Amino acid sequence: MRPELDKKEITRRVFERAAWVMHQSWEENWRHSRLLDEPLIPSYIIIAGRSRTSAEHREHVVPLALIRNQCEEMFSSGADVSAVAKLLERHLKIVMISKAERQRLDFELGLKVNMPEGWSFEDENADPFARLKSAGIEWDPIDLSA
Repeated sequence: MRPELDKKEITRRVFERAAWVMHQSWEENWRHSRLLDEPLIPSYIIIAGRSRTSAEHREHVVPLALIRNQCEEMFSSGADVSAVAKLLERHLKIVMISKAERQRLDFELGLKVNMPEGWSFEDENADPFARLKSAGIEWDPIDLSA
């Protein structure tokens, strides 16, 4: 009989599994930021909000390439899978935004694969949603713990 798992336990497992996959891909020197997407990480685990304008585009609040690079840096510095899983749980989130908001964020502001000036993974107070805020995107949160 299969155990009954609550969402908190499933979420913990999802991020641990994703960190394990990232570790193996790092060891094998195989790089792809989309590893951190479906089907490995189900959307319901990471969709954190919806734009008040429209919800036409899935936007990772921290670009996947930056997250991948940070995972690799952490592994290179001796971090374990558990530490990377915590990083993923904090920063790997999606907000559904409009195509116009995506255009502004990615191309007008040049934040397609960057975070705003001064933002850092090392800063525990750094807001993962800083890109959206710098673009003036207003969104309503979705409770990920529900």
